Amino acid sequence: MPDPYTDPDSQAKTAIEAMKSRLEERGQNDRFLRMIKNYGDTLPTDKSLCVLDLGCGTGVVIRQLAEILNPDSQFHGADISAELLREAERLSGNHIIQWQHLDTGALPYEDKTFDVITMHTLLSHVPDPVMVLSEARRVLKKGGKLIVLDADHAGTTYNQPDYEKTRRIDYLLTTAIATNPDICRQLPRLLKASGYRLMNHSVDVISECGKGDYWLSSVQGFARLLPTLGALPEEEADAWVSHMLRSHDDGTFFASGAFYTFFAETEG
Repeated sequence: MPDPYTDPDSQAKTAIEAMKSRLEERGQNDRFLRMIKNYGDTLPTDKSLCVLDLGCGTGVVIRQLAEILNPDSQFHGADISAELLREAERLSGNHIIQWQHLDTGALPYEDKTFDVITMHTLLSHVPDPVMVLSEARRVLKKGGKLIVLDADHAGTTYNQPDYEKTRRIDYLLTTAIATNPDICRQLPRLLKASGYRLMNHSVDVISECGKGDYWLSSVQGFARLLPTLGALPEEEADAWVSHMLRSHDDGTFFASGAFYTFFAETEG
């Protein structure tokens, strides 16, 4: 089955509810929030900015940016999922954020509108990353900042009793939830092809041994999604979830993955 995050609103109700839960669960994890704060801290706070979080989901990132950037800034969240946007608006509280439901294709913004665009775990899910990057460049101001954070899904691993099973299930799970599991490895080339100058990058590794936290939540998210993903036969899916939960309980849990943040500017 295709990556469910490519078209969330076409998924079964149980799947979309699982997505909402997972997005908010990871958005409450200290290490995940630190990644957002780290790139938010690279942006100026002494002036107002026009900021777009593209692929905003339930609004975790744009809510955090609204907390740390100049309060006179304009904050926009955009997503192809009306379901996720409704949840984002519900959770936005006192933050003034403009929400935009997107179609595939051109972004509904004028040229050179934004000072900053963030893409937080977006490009691993889109069929045409270059098109998305090029559209973002069109609506960024001259010298505008693009910040892309994504998971290196191709390297994410959840330990199983033997190596062959670990690698096989890792591959099946990560390719089921990511259209481009190796997007981080492609991004230096894709950014250049899309008219950006890559300025810098950073990496955050979340590795959990013995007990799980971030990755335990990921396993629990998979448990909710696996019945609709079709990535594994039901019996094997149940066994995978059971093993991961049991290993957390008995102190033998292991899971690890890397997140890369790329900082780029528009050229010209």
